[in-house]
Amino acid sequence: MISANYLILAIAVMLLFGELFHKITKKLHIPDVTGYLFAGLLLGPGLISLIPVFSGYKGVISYEAIEDLKVLVQMELGFIAFGVGCEFKKDYVKRVGKKSILLACFESLFAVVVITGLFMALSPIMTKLLNVDYVTYFSFAIAFGAIGSATAPASTLLVLKQYRAKGIVSSTLTAVVAIDDATALIAFGLAISAIEIISGTAGSAGELSLLIAMPFIEILFAVVIGGVIGFLMAIVIRAFKGRSTRVVLVIAGVFLTLGLIDILNDQLTAAWGQNVTISEIFGCMILGVLFTNLSPDEEKATELLERFTPMLIVMFFVLSGADLRLGQIGSFAALAICVVTYILGMASGKFLGVYAGGRALKCPRKITRLLPMGLLPQGGVALGLVLIVSSIPSLVVLAPELSATVVIACIITELIGPIFTKRMIYIAGEADLTLR
Repeated sequence: MISANYLILAIAVMLLFGELFHKITKKLHIPDVTGYLFAGLLLGPGLISLIPVFSGYKGVISYEAIEDLKVLVQMELGFIAFGVGCEFKKDYVKRVGKKSILLACFESLFAVVVITGLFMALSPIMTKLLNVDYVTYFSFAIAFGAIGSATAPASTLLVLKQYRAKGIVSSTLTAVVAIDDATALIAFGLAISAIEIISGTAGSAGELSLLIAMPFIEILFAVVIGGVIGFLMAIVIRAFKGRSTRVVLVIAGVFLTLGLIDILNDQLTAAWGQNVTISEIFGCMILGVLFTNLSPDEEKATELLERFTPMLIVMFFVLSGADLRLGQIGSFAALAICVVTYILGMASGKFLGVYAGGRALKCPRKITRLLPMGLLPQGGVALGLVLIVSSIPSLVVLAPELSATVVIACIITELIGPIFTKRMIYIAGEADLTLR
């Protein structure tokens, strides 16, 4: 058991190193996420322990401390999901239109299918390199597919803002990346349920029926819990006008959703004898949807909340980097194949999804041709999802490969994504030419 004093010091070090690398990456014009991940790599034992002289190095922040601090990751994921839900105001959904929502669904779905398909095509080689059976590897492929459906909107939107992009491609991209995280969370929830069915051992017809019904039960519970808390929070917040009180109520709502779902998962798992994983992030997303549509003070509350979350964002990314267990990776050749397959699958899947969706929805040709160039970056949602999927019992053995692949892909796509987004708006003729 790690002492509380050590954990407090670890938090202080993460914040200081995170901000230091944030300053460095700003000077180098590198995305913030990359700086935070590199800070984590240096603080954790995963990278430095690969050097023979430091083979026993346990890191400034040990793996034991990282496990104890993962509650901070859970908290930040809750706020990320809540923020995604808050994007879905009635007037916003009407404004962006059905086409943008359906286009986001198409590109997310195709990313899942293409990434999973590419990994399965490599299964004869990868099962040997990773030393796992086909069932475990199939779950591994599905996990990558679900995580790869997410897009990080921050760096993309920053490029659009920087070059004052205006036009049909830019406006469609803005809507799609805002909706994309929601479609990714839904795809991920279904993928987790599929993994549990694949890896589950159903000895009777009743157990098999429960396994098949579990995805729908888990979604229903997440909707009910998030919806009820969101409804109550929207009512209660009307009685409080103080700025700080509103923030406290929103934070309490997110924590209450996370806590209740976690407790319910444990209770139902014990009662039913099956692993129940009601999605905490899906519940928090529903919480955000209800709150944003029912509370007149939603904008004030979420604006104030943005002053609280930066601390959690820094620790979230630093912990993601520190948790890389490179020394536990069985084959670096397999890791290299995973990274290349994952990035190529994500890029091609999103391209095919936008193309197929654009044709089906009769979108202008330049949208179907150019929009995928703005959908490459990955960040917070993808890193959060990989932390969740790595804790699934059937995938624990491949957790180092899963985490390392997604972290490396995030670094690469955060670096090259803005370049492609800039090229997209210039080809579309939607950038301010005075800022070239």
